[in-house]
Amino acid sequence: MKIGICTFTDGRERVARLIWDECLGFQSRAAAWLRSEGHEVVEATEVIWNYATARSEATALMDADCDVVVFNFCVWSYPDFTAQAAEFTEVPILFLGNINPGYPGWVAFFASAGTMDEISRPFGRILGDVADPKVQEEIRTFLRRHNPSKRERGREAAERLRGQRYGEFDGPSMGMYTGHIDQSQWMEQFGVSVFHRSALDLYSRMRRISDDRVQAGLEWLKAHCGKIHWQHGRLTDGLDGTLARQVRLYLATKDFCKLEGIDFCGLTGQLDWTEWEEYCIMDVPEAILNDTADWEEEEKKVVVCATECDSNGGLSMQLLHELSGTPVLFADLRHYHEDLGVYDLTNSGQHAPWLSKYSGDFRKNWKEVELHPALDFYFRAPGASVQFFSDPAERVTFARFTRKSGQYRLHILTGSFVSFGREENERLAKMTTWEWPHAFAKFDCSVQDLAQSYSSNHIHAIIGDWTAELIAAAEALDVEPIVLG
Repeated sequence: MKIGICTFTDGRERVARLIWDECLGFQSRAAAWLRSEGHEVVEATEVIWNYATARSEATALMDADCDVVVFNFCVWSYPDFTAQAAEFTEVPILFLGNINPGYPGWVAFFASAGTMDEISRPFGRILGDVADPKVQEEIRTFLRRHNPSKRERGREAAERLRGQRYGEFDGPSMGMYTGHIDQSQWMEQFGVSVFHRSALDLYSRMRRISDDRVQAGLEWLKAHCGKIHWQHGRLTDGLDGTLARQVRLYLATKDFCKLEGIDFCGLTGQLDWTEWEEYCIMDVPEAILNDTADWEEEEKKVVVCATECDSNGGLSMQLLHELSGTPVLFADLRHYHEDLGVYDLTNSGQHAPWLSKYSGDFRKNWKEVELHPALDFYFRAPGASVQFFSDPAERVTFARFTRKSGQYRLHILTGSFVSFGREENERLAKMTTWEWPHAFAKFDCSVQDLAQSYSSNHIHAIIGDWTAELIAAAEALDVEPIVLG
């Protein structure tokens, strides 16, 4: 990366001149370490002590095409110079507060931090000696999270949301405020149009789906699922069976999304459908919509679908899908196994089967899937729940849009998926709901941080580390990124 660095000092010229060399000395130490890390470093030639130098030095670093600029603090400086330099800096800014007790450098650091907050300018902040390994790792982390090519991918993904259409089929389920949205806010802030239609419309459409399409779906599921646990009255075969209802609903929803140009959607499920014995649970339709294949298209478009019509969950998933091009996890933060340091992420069948093996061959993914009868404890409606265990994945990125006082935030954290072998996975799953799909996850943040900072019952994930892209996407969407861990 090409990194610029500039240093701030006292706004009284006579004072600035007295400590000029000391300021440049701290700048040189930081620049030397950055060069030792393999970065190209561009140093400001003047210490910033007035408006003219704030403008000239920041402009020079931009003219040099720097990817990141370090604002270096080692003595007292006037915070308005920080704001003025930031105005000419069009790339990410990192504050570095050096150890220099003879002068109030930290005072300048914190005063400038407050200034940046006042003018709503994002920035990173690190305090300490650049020779300290902990400080060095913090700098490396910031630079990784602000990699220019990754930031460009994030901005492009955010831009692709504009002009998309979201299908809101009924509304948030069971009183979940976290799924509520303001349709006008979505259009203004994200450029996403919300199209509302009652799920009763889907019920009408599914009754008009031809039997041959339904039969093909049943045969396909029977051929590719690892096992179907048929049960009288709850999960039954045939065109008049309960699995056929789910196949019809899937086809009706798929057709309607194509007809109306819907890019991603939310289905209420509970309780609008699940409390009626003549309907069906939505696990199978949701899983296939989110997946990469069906019996009509061996390589189909993923239609992101958020169960419980969690619209903010759907938006989170769509952004993650735009980045990765893959299906996206939708799960509950169901349980934490403290002895293992592992979270059980599960939800009633919502997981796309691709998340079992992450294979481009749907057959390998679906071979891991078992269909279980809908639990009558939760659902009066019959049908199948989709069950499997996600394979291990070394790096996973979790993310979620939430709102506070009407303002959007994007929570971001990394971690991994783990597996304990079939027998142990089964034992752990039976502590929660065995019949549903499970991803056992480790997070790179503490349980305490999660408890204090995360504000949703649902969480979403894609394979790989996409932190830098998500930070850039959030900034492009005028959303505050909150990175945990």
